[in-house]
Amino acid sequence: MAMAEEKVKRIARLRELLARRVEELEAELSGLKEVLTFVDELLKELSFRQLSLPEEAEAEGRAQAPPPTAEEQVMPITTIEGELLANMYVGPGYVRIVPAEGKKFHASSRPFRYFLRQLKGMQDRDATLVAEGQLRPDEVVSFNVVKEDDVVKEVVIKNVRPEDVRKLRSIARWTFRTLWEQMTG
Repeated sequence: MAMAEEKVKRIARLRELLARRVEELEAELSGLKEVLTFVDELLKELSFRQLSLPEEAEAEGRAQAPPPTAEEQVMPITTIEGELLANMYVGPGYVRIVPAEGKKFHASSRPFRYFLRQLKGMQDRDATLVAEGQLRPDEVVSFNVVKEDDVVKEVVIKNVRPEDVRKLRSIARWTFRTLWEQMTG
């Protein structure tokens, strides 16, 4: 009987040690989560500061988009009927989207703001990958909207990975088709 009591006491002490250790680890985990949240917020803040956001792009340039280079693949964005709305130029690590001649799409429109939210979502995804050490900060997706007044002249997206091109084309196609439908009724 004494041997059983001794075993119970040892197991109780072991349980107490384990419970204390679990509390310590939970406290440490909570602190690490707070630090991670802070680092994520700081990383997003710094990433956004380094980017040229749409409001800044307006002041930067009102020049016409340069023609495609030899290294770019051109992907037309058309209506269902085949009318050209914009061209998407895909180069190594970047995408440029240039509205077709005579097409005036407004940056303040709801579909275009949706497009920008999708791009920011890609930035957030990349910022998370940077925080996890899977991506370098200079590899985060960035974008710049060149516009004249509120009219979009060009969208330049940098650090685009090959697997993101299809998604970008799909989002751009939906955006420009929706904008065109709204314009033409």
